[in-house]
Amino acid sequence: MAVSSKETWIMPGAGYAHQTYELSHADHFPGPIYPQRYFLYKNHAGKPDFLPTDRLVAGLKTVLDHYPMLYGRLALRDDGEYEVRPSTEGVPFIETAAEEDFAAFEPDCPQHCISPNLQAITQPPSEHTPLLGIKLTRFASNSGVAICFSCSHYVADGYACLSFIKNWAAIVRGELKLPFPPADGRQLLRLDPKPSEEEQRQFFRQQQKQHQPDYQPGSNASVNKGVIIRFTTDKLQALKADAMASLSDAEKEAGWFSTMDAICMLVWRATIRARMVAKERPLTCMTAVTMRDKHPDLPKGYFGNGFNQSLLTATAGDIVDRPLGRMAAMHRQGILASRAHTMEQWLMQADMTSKTLLAERAANWLPFADYFITDWSKFGYYTVDFGEGRPAYCRRFFNPHKRVICILDMPPTLDGSPTGFDVCITVDETSYDRFCADNELLAYGTIIGQ
Repeated sequence: MAVSSKETWIMPGAGYAHQTYELSHADHFPGPIYPQRYFLYKNHAGKPDFLPTDRLVAGLKTVLDHYPMLYGRLALRDDGEYEVRPSTEGVPFIETAAEEDFAAFEPDCPQHCISPNLQAITQPPSEHTPLLGIKLTRFASNSGVAICFSCSHYVADGYACLSFIKNWAAIVRGELKLPFPPADGRQLLRLDPKPSEEEQRQFFRQQQKQHQPDYQPGSNASVNKGVIIRFTTDKLQALKADAMASLSDAEKEAGWFSTMDAICMLVWRATIRARMVAKERPLTCMTAVTMRDKHPDLPKGYFGNGFNQSLLTATAGDIVDRPLGRMAAMHRQGILASRAHTMEQWLMQADMTSKTLLAERAANWLPFADYFITDWSKFGYYTVDFGEGRPAYCRRFFNPHKRVICILDMPPTLDGSPTGFDVCITVDETSYDRFCADNELLAYGTIIGQ
């Protein structure tokens, strides 16, 4: 794919060399993985200076002055926690020229078009891996670019990452002030005193007993393919109405759920049918739930992690045979229960004391989950404007050895109105064709890119 590549290391200022950053206990909640966020911009007008590299790099240097932590490197402390220690190695900005024209991604930018060659961070997490990487890929004939943003999840969640990207874009556009000034305050999300290792083990055993690990053959160890299901606004209305209609009057009064809950359960149960999972087998989905608005002292622009997990466990038979509305209501009840946790209950779930290397933590960060569900549609990806308008497509890279359901918004209309959701999911290779032919799924969604 790439025909040429140039790497620039953006170096920290002299005043940073001696600063160490303590992480919060919430920062240990996700694995030390590197989500790859892609913004694809089409050069509609054929501009010769479309998104010039020097402006992007200059803007990145400026915005990084407000995020000195991102110049550092993670290091394991004696107590099992990680912290960010100073480094003078810098942050990589990689520019690559590609043989493909932007037309290769049209009309829908299916998941198989998101090549590993577009990734910004490709090395496994370690004490030497930069916390942030940017890769700019220029497509043939000056037809467009892809910007990949990858940041260690131990440093920031989706809200924090998108605020950084929007600040960077604002500077590139020529704005003098950051629209989303970052704030620290990691000490607000630390338990004092910290739970002992034995308390952590007890909590882990309780979780393990309630949510049985899915370590059977053909589960998390399998190789997966990425696929995108598109849900347009009209089909979403039908999905919500049909899911509600599947409930009794008493169930409707007892269990409210959102359209997003219905999407999550619809997609999950389609994977279970495709994999032909034994009906008596218990499965668990884990859903990321924001807690930012539940902590009144947390600064508005907090740069860090601020999410909890909701765990829903049921047998495969219950998941596929129960009315869709009932499963959606159960999913919503789990989310509400997680959001009702006190800070102590929330942070007790974080991995704070296990003295393990980053690579091992990254490999084992979903110990109970059949699928991990993360909703990126709320972040406003399609508002990221570097001066050439909104992206044509926003995508994520999928890990072939992890099962993830990621919800993105679809490209909006010209006036910015929403048009639906693109759900990116990883499906076992052996069950991929069955998944793409699932009748219930296809009644509401469209597989793009086959």
